[in-house]
Amino acid sequence: MHAVLCANAPFSGEAEGLLRDAVESASILVGVDGGARTLQRYGLIPQIITGDGDSLRDDERAALVRAGAKLVPTPDQDYTDLDKALSWVREQGATQITVFGATGGRLDHSYSVFSALIKHGRSLPLQLVDETAMYELVVGEWQRSGRDLVGRLLSLLAFGRVEGITTKGLRWPLANDWLAPGLRDGTLNEVTDESIEISVGSGDLITMLHHI
Repeated sequence: MHAVLCANAPFSGEAEGLLRDAVESASILVGVDGGARTLQRYGLIPQIITGDGDSLRDDERAALVRAGAKLVPTPDQDYTDLDKALSWVREQGATQITVFGATGGRLDHSYSVFSALIKHGRSLPLQLVDETAMYELVVGEWQRSGRDLVGRLLSLLAFGRVEGITTKGLRWPLANDWLAPGLRDGTLNEVTDESIEISVGSGDLITMLHHI
């Protein structure tokens, strides 16, 4: 079951096209609070609207409900709206999740988004998409292939010390190496092959594959 979620951060360009592609294969489309407004702007009506309800006006919410959306309030303030939405779709049986409009804007928001990616991405395929790139957690091994990969940028974002990193298909490969914040970064590498392989021994590593 593929769940597509849209949060409240703005996006356009490549991400808009990827959203429309993802919706075509989605089993469920969820607007995370104000993200429902974003979907509506693109002519898409979510089946579900989750969140604490502070980012939609009453008239916007009512219009979406009239159009067929169902409200699933998640008022628990101990967790972010995105974290709660991810938990909810997993409870409904989601086995794959794609999230749009979650990153960008305030850094504390982005930090909480990556925290949710690490939390939920450890146990099922979870991808974040924004205007710049696609983000995924490396769980043991991570692979991507396609002719469109060559020449694109790929950054490795280490959340804490990450050991045993080996990469293939990049201009500057790593072989059983390590990355750590404040000590050694792995940003702005270049894809040189139609296939990328990354493996990690321990630690939380997020791939950031730039659209262009």
